[in-house]
Amino acid sequence: MTQRIYWVPHTVCPYDCLHCHNDSVPRGVRTPRSTIDRIIAQLPDSDSAYRLEDVLVGGGEGLVRGAGIEYLVRAFRERFPRGSQATIEERRAAGHVILSIQTAGPPLADRDGNASAARIDYWMDLGVDYIQVASSDMFHRSRHPDYAWDTLEASLTAFGEERGIEFLIYGKEVNRLVPSGRVLENLDALQDQGARLLTGERYCADGWETGSRFLSGLAHDYPQCSEVVIDTEGWVHPCCWYLLSPGLFDLTVVDFETGMRSLQANPLCLAIDCGDILAVADIAGQPPDWASQVRDAVGDCGICRLASVRLASQPGYAWMRVPPLSAAERAFYARLLGQSLFEQTVP
Repeated sequence: MTQRIYWVPHTVCPYDCLHCHNDSVPRGVRTPRSTIDRIIAQLPDSDSAYRLEDVLVGGGEGLVRGAGIEYLVRAFRERFPRGSQATIEERRAAGHVILSIQTAGPPLADRDGNASAARIDYWMDLGVDYIQVASSDMFHRSRHPDYAWDTLEASLTAFGEERGIEFLIYGKEVNRLVPSGRVLENLDALQDQGARLLTGERYCADGWETGSRFLSGLAHDYPQCSEVVIDTEGWVHPCCWYLLSPGLFDLTVVDFETGMRSLQANPLCLAIDCGDILAVADIAGQPPDWASQVRDAVGDCGICRLASVRLASQPGYAWMRVPPLSAAERAFYARLLGQSLFEQTVP
C-alpha cells in the first residue's frame, strides 16, 4: 500500500503561459524553508500504512534556481535517502522514495536546445531520481524562442539513453483546460488556438490527475495508489488542480497519516474519491439540473470549485481551506454560466 504526492512549493515561473492554471509568474509565491522543514517532518515513515512511493515536485518551473528547490531536495533526502540501486524500478522495489522534479525543459539545456550535462548532473547529484518534462504540447512549445522544441526533446532522449537518466516527456492535451489561473482571462484567445475547457463526463473518475482514488488508492500498488497534492502553504488537496479542489488539512499542523485517516468517513471526501462530482454538488445542496448545466459549461473542476465554496460557508465544512471566489472567477463563471445560473451558485 503506497502513497504518491505532488508537491507545489512555489509558483515561480518565467514563461507566462496563457494556459497556466496555477497563475505562475516570475515573482510567484515561495514556501519558506521553515515550512518545507515542517512538511517533510510530517510525512509518513516507511512503516506507515501511507508509505511514500513517489514524490513529484512541481510549480511553477520546478528547476528555477533560488526558489528553494535545492534546499527542499537536500532536506527531503536527509529524511528519505535515495537508494543506491542502479534503476528507479529497483529503488522503488527496495522501498526507497522516488523523487522527481517537473520542468518546462529550458533549465536542462544550453541556448541551442542541447541537453546540458552540467545542469542535469547538478540536479541528479542533489538526489533527484528522474525529471518530468511537461512541455510536449502547443502551450509550452512557444516558450522556446531560440530553438525548436523537437531539438530539445531529441537531445534529452539521447542524453538519457546514453547516461541512464530517465526523462518523462509529455504535454497537455488541448481539450484539458481547467477554470483556474490565467485561463480565466485568456480562454477566448486559447480557444482561438484550438484549446477547450475540460467538460467531458466522468473526467474526475477517470483522469490520472484527478481526486479519484486519493483515499481508496491506498489499497493499491503503484501506479494506481493514492495521490494527493501539497500546496505552497502546506495544505493537502485531493487532486492536481489544487486551486480548484478544497484544502483538506494543514500538513504543517497535522501529520500526514493522522490527516488522511480523519477524511476516511467524510461524505465529501468519499464522493471525490469516487470521482462522483455530481454527488459533490448534491452534498453542497445543489440540484442535479444545476450540476449538469455547470458540467456542460465548465466541467467537473468547475463544479468542484463552486460546490466547495458553497460548502465552506456551512458550519459543518468550515474546516476546509476554500478561498472565496475572486473577482476574475466571478466574472468568468457569470459569463460562461449566465447570470441566472451563476446566482444559484453563490452562497
